[in-house]
Amino acid sequence: MASRIALSILEHLRTRPGAPVLHFGTGTISAGDLADRIDRLSRGLRSLDRHGRIGIAMETAPDTLALFIASLIAARETFVLDPSWPEATIAQVTASTGLDAVVAQMDAAPAGAIGAETLARMGADAQVPFSMDEDAAEPLFTLFTSGSTGMPKGCRRTETSWLRSFEADRALADLEGRGLVLVPGNLAHSLFLYAAVRGLWAGCAIALFPRFRPDRVLALADRFGDCAMFAVPTQLSALCAAAERRHPGVKRVLLTGSKLPSAVAGQARHTFPGAALIEFYGTTELSYVAARHVDANDPPSLVGKPLAGVDVMVVDDAGAPCPPGARGRVFVRSGMAFDGYVRNGRFEPAEASVGVGDAGWLDEEGNLHLDGRIDRMFQSSGRNIVPETIEAALAAVEGIEAAAVFGIPDPVREHRIVAVLKAPVASGRSAIVGGLKKSLPPYAIPGHYFECGDWPLTVSGKPDLVTLRERLDGGTLEPLA
Repeated sequence: MASRIALSILEHLRTRPGAPVLHFGTGTISAGDLADRIDRLSRGLRSLDRHGRIGIAMETAPDTLALFIASLIAARETFVLDPSWPEATIAQVTASTGLDAVVAQMDAAPAGAIGAETLARMGADAQVPFSMDEDAAEPLFTLFTSGSTGMPKGCRRTETSWLRSFEADRALADLEGRGLVLVPGNLAHSLFLYAAVRGLWAGCAIALFPRFRPDRVLALADRFGDCAMFAVPTQLSALCAAAERRHPGVKRVLLTGSKLPSAVAGQARHTFPGAALIEFYGTTELSYVAARHVDANDPPSLVGKPLAGVDVMVVDDAGAPCPPGARGRVFVRSGMAFDGYVRNGRFEPAEASVGVGDAGWLDEEGNLHLDGRIDRMFQSSGRNIVPETIEAALAAVEGIEAAAVFGIPDPVREHRIVAVLKAPVASGRSAIVGGLKKSLPPYAIPGHYFECGDWPLTVSGKPDLVTLRERLDGGTLEPLA
């Protein structure tokens, strides 16, 4: 089967060859040049002795996106690796998954990789005709969720699962006809790779950034107007903090990755007047699950109505369905879901109903609410503690930019509740506790607070909880007075 995603994108590009379609740094690439680059890279891949399984280990750049689209044409399966992984991790993933080749920026890094420029030259010289093989199997691609603890976990997808996602988000994302789609994150993360491909598939121009710089994102939005943007809440918060005035050019903000704090939503309404804030709940495994237009009066737990064709179930510990309002484990059945995990070189097919460790409930209207990750919950003095709820309350306290909550073992209370805050923190400890009393019961208010100056983030822009916990346990964080 020919790649339907690549075919549609190339059709869009070739109908307007002179139009600027990809903005990156201070440069712009025309639609025709991007189509030619995809063509060359696909020919280069096909000229290799073996090209059934291709790995991409590249920083965010136009060639990274072009290579991904080219691999849908030429390869049976594409593996999108994070170039920030240690070289040993990339080597182990390469070996365990049986990759035929890894493409990177430079031939010598990682070891044995082919440079993207070298591949393009091979494509220019190759006597391989450009073709869409109608008889080929449907393209597959594997995206990785994390590499911070142990080996990264790959999520294998069919092209059909993304095409269904494109259709499912059509009304809410409302990309068709937009002047520009802003993609401010790393293409090694599934959200931003999806956003870039989705924008081109919709016939839009897109903007990629070598690294997240709020000032440059805002400047590009002002320059073009009528922009849509995919982001995670930490990026939205940083954009609002960097804005010295309002930016009406952003018309739609599509958010996912973690729960949107109400305080950040309020800041966004001021910074981007007239922009629709759309929050999606989704994961690398599940794609879209539920969505909502963000409203100031919504309860903090609400993530929205399940999308058409998505069946959400909440079950108790025994696996029995929970009645409306009862909390349990969230499972999803959807045609947008992945095929299964790729771990240690083995493919593990997904079950018909997929759970990724989230806890929540359905209300009487069928809306989905989330408590947080089951693996982050802990007990303190016999009470269930949900770190995400406390983090949301901390984010609403004036002077706190970011927070992470942990349970520290305690012989009397099971766990002590500890908050790590992004430094500098304008509020003192007593002011923070006073602010939390407005939204949290006394048993959920942290008793200990620490500051972290160098706030670590994952490739997806979320707080790096593993690194923060290591710093907390290692005693390297400063207590808040």
